[in-house]
Amino acid sequence: MRWRQNGIEIQIEGAQRIELAGQIAADIALPNSAEDLVSKAQVKVSVDNEVVAADQKQVDRGSSPWQLDPLQVSLTFVNLKVTPEGIQGEPEIHMSSFKLVSNNSAEAVVEVTTGPIERVYLKRLVRQDETGIWTVVGYDPR
Repeated sequence: MRWRQNGIEIQIEGAQRIELAGQIAADIALPNSAEDLVSKAQVKVSVDNEVVAADQKQVDRGSSPWQLDPLQVSLTFVNLKVTPEGIQGEPEIHMSSFKLVSNNSAEAVVEVTTGPIERVYLKRLVRQDETGIWTVVGYDPR
């Protein structure tokens, strides 16, 4: 478990991490991972589970850590929609256009202020903790 509070980042691991977090910060509010965020997507993105599993193994080995960040995954997805031949140099739609609006640790929603996509829906398909990669499962066109 990892969170930021008052400019300090705290990371707790182990079976009793939630109990310990409660002792450190009595007012901690944990996200509801059962909350359904992604079913609202207007366009569903088909997912190849074998590719997702291979990507997770790659990240576990230390490659492509950007897949652990829903904002980075959204930036890549949206920019590949704009330039399907690939991202060369700086992406056309910059990171400042992306805002994480919901994250329950298993699903996330990112809003995009410019470009052809208004909202990106992501899910942690392999592992629903901070070591799980994010996968785009849907989006709302602008």
